[in-house]
Amino acid sequence: MPYVIELLFDPDSEATIRSIWQRITDAGYPSSLDAEGYRPHLTLAVSDAEIFDVEGCRARLADFVQRWSPLPVTLNHVGLFQTVENVVFLGVIPSQGLLALHRAAFNLCQQVVTAWRPYYVPDHWTPHVTLSFGLTPEQVLGILALAWEMPLPIHVNARALQLVEVTPTYARDLLRCELRGKV
Repeated sequence: MPYVIELLFDPDSEATIRSIWQRITDAGYPSSLDAEGYRPHLTLAVSDAEIFDVEGCRARLADFVQRWSPLPVTLNHVGLFQTVENVVFLGVIPSQGLLALHRAAFNLCQQVVTAWRPYYVPDHWTPHVTLSFGLTPEQVLGILALAWEMPLPIHVNARALQLVEVTPTYARDLLRCELRGKV
C-alpha cells in the first residue's frame, strides 16, 4: 500500500473543498468524498515501499514542522491528469514558499525511504488537490462541465503535514504534525 506525505488545510479551507466534492457527488459522479478517510490535501510525496519507517518519519517530521510556518495556497484552475486513473484536480499556484516547503519535505522523505514516485520529485511535481479519480472519459467531461460553476481562485491555508497509508477506497492516518514555525 502506498504511503503519502500530505499538506493539510485549516478547517474552513477543508470545508470549501469538501463542498466541491459534495457538488460532484450530488451530480452523480465519483469524488474524493467517496474514499473513506480522505481529507482535502496537497500531496507532497508518495512511496510504494513495502516497509516504511513510521517512527523514523515521526521523529523527522516533529523537527521539520518547527522550522516551517503555515502558508497560504491558491487553487486557481481545474486540470486533468489523463492517465489510467483520469484524475480531475484543482491546480495550485506554485509559490516560492510552497516549492521550498515541498523540496525540503521531499528531502526529509528521502531520509526515511528512497522508493518515491517520480511525479513528486522536486522540479517534476505538479501541485494539485484531487477532486475525483478513477474516472471514465464521460465522467471526466461531466466533472469538467461542473467546473464552469466553481468559484476560482480559492484561497486556502496549509497548516499541517500528515503521513497516511492509502488504498483506492480508504486512507488511514499514521501521524500528523502542525506547522509550528513563526508566521
